[in-house]
Amino acid sequence: MPYIKSTCRAGRTKEIGKYYTKRYRPRGERRAPKEKQTSPQQKKVNDRQLERKLTRILNANFDESCWYLTFTYEIEKRPREPAELKKHKRRLLQKIRKAFREDGRELKYVETTEVGTRGAAHIHMVINDVDIRKIKGLWKYGYVTAKPLDETGQYRKLAGYFIKYYQKTRGTDEAVQKKAYNCSRNLIRPEPEKKAMTGNRFSEKIRVPKGWYLDKDSVREGTTADGYEYLYYTIVQIHRRI
Repeated sequence: MPYIKSTCRAGRTKEIGKYYTKRYRPRGERRAPKEKQTSPQQKKVNDRQLERKLTRILNANFDESCWYLTFTYEIEKRPREPAELKKHKRRLLQKIRKAFREDGRELKYVETTEVGTRGAAHIHMVINDVDIRKIKGLWKYGYVTAKPLDETGQYRKLAGYFIKYYQKTRGTDEAVQKKAYNCSRNLIRPEPEKKAMTGNRFSEKIRVPKGWYLDKDSVREGTTADGYEYLYYTIVQIHRRI
């Protein structure tokens, strides 16, 4: 009986989803009772979708030559209100863009802002390859932590951190941004290809081709609130050093 298979290639990763819908579900099988979604449950579903989308963006546009930056404030230089933090972030991005232009290059970035319960503020950012010394000198409100991205090409956990930072102030007066993250316009935004499949039920064993490995923490399977089965997982191409 047909089911939907979605495949999304992003950098060294391939995200695979298999699921039934109202149109495509096993013949003769009754749908499980629909569960009423509470507001917290729906937020959890939405955040999972946000994380998946951001993971695709990070995997498609960044690699081990890129940087994960955290811009931290000294206590006495912390912004007094969200508007001031927005202003600092806007000016910081302007300076970083200028530094890239001076090198004849174009900035690619993803950023989000974190505000702690005690007032500590951080700007988290992933950017493409650059002489990091030039970037550190642009931040006058505290210090900068710079970490190179790893070689895996699978940045699902980093995407999860970004969503958690956003969750801290979402829907509050202290919220610095309306969206979970902001991106430069020049990024690739992968979209899954969907195809109606026939044959055996998709609950069969996950197959990983040679030269790839399964990200075990990415595996999710179960039944939706509407009563339809699903299976999602990501395989990662093994990185070979030259």
